[in-house]
Amino acid sequence: MRMYLAAALLGCAFVSTQAAAAPGKPGLRFVDVTGEFDKTAAETAKLTNDAAKVVAFEKRMANVADGFYARSRSPQKYEQRVLGNLKSYPERRDKILAVSREFQKLFGPARTSFQKAVGPVSSPQPVYLLHSLGEMDGGTRDNLKSKKSTLVFGADVIARIHYGKDMTPFFHHELFHVYHEPMMGKCEPTWCSLWEEGLATYVAQKLNPDAGDSALLLDMPAPIRPAVDANRTAAFCAVKPLLNSEKEQDYAPLFYGDQHLPGFPARMGYYIGYLVVADIGKTRTLKQLAALKPAEVKPLIDASFDRLESCPAKTA
Repeated sequence: MRMYLAAALLGCAFVSTQAAAAPGKPGLRFVDVTGEFDKTAAETAKLTNDAAKVVAFEKRMANVADGFYARSRSPQKYEQRVLGNLKSYPERRDKILAVSREFQKLFGPARTSFQKAVGPVSSPQPVYLLHSLGEMDGGTRDNLKSKKSTLVFGADVIARIHYGKDMTPFFHHELFHVYHEPMMGKCEPTWCSLWEEGLATYVAQKLNPDAGDSALLLDMPAPIRPAVDANRTAAFCAVKPLLNSEKEQDYAPLFYGDQHLPGFPARMGYYIGYLVVADIGKTRTLKQLAALKPAEVKPLIDASFDRLESCPAKTA
């Protein structure tokens, strides 16, 4: 599965909420390491040499949050990402730390309403709140040191794109991934992500009927719905041949913000998936949709594509 998320934490404290679980018990256990980044940023600011800053950062942060900051996890342009985020941190610090202080208050009610409507959410892995070096607002990651699916929230990106707004749909989207992952297992083809992301978006919309595209994250990096709706048949027919692929180059244009299929917006897999799930969901409840096994899902997706748009035979 490709998705976007008691360790040695260099002295960082566990942050508990009323809904938090103790280690080894059902529920969610929260670990906030934004304070560790804050300390590291202050220490590296005293250094005048950029290379020394990166060395100091890597030494202090490599083992934090199950290795989230380890160079080996995301080596591409590591130095640039570290230095860029250390440089911009002072002007962003107040909002990032505000997210840290307020996170429990914001997340708790969203979790309560989700569990009431869908079901209990539990993970043996802690939920990390951290400075993500601009990588994410929230999502699961399974390429940390533990190699286990871990829910991660990026306080820096949350502060930039969500702060001051209703974050309930966003939290519902991410909670659904934690709830849903055990049902899907190791499902790798592109259609798996189309289903998972489309279903998470659909759930967020159903639980928040007044949520617009911004709250549903369908406007990043640019509005997705109008660009797809303007040429919906072509959009569906461009996605259809990629459904069975497990290649990164076929997955990325549908779900990454910095890639796209020619003539279509980045991340349009979220919206195409949402339309497919909404079609399949006409005769199923949220819980019934979530309970579908991969072997049941693929025929439903194929049938939905055929119902929603007619593609030339050569693209099938």
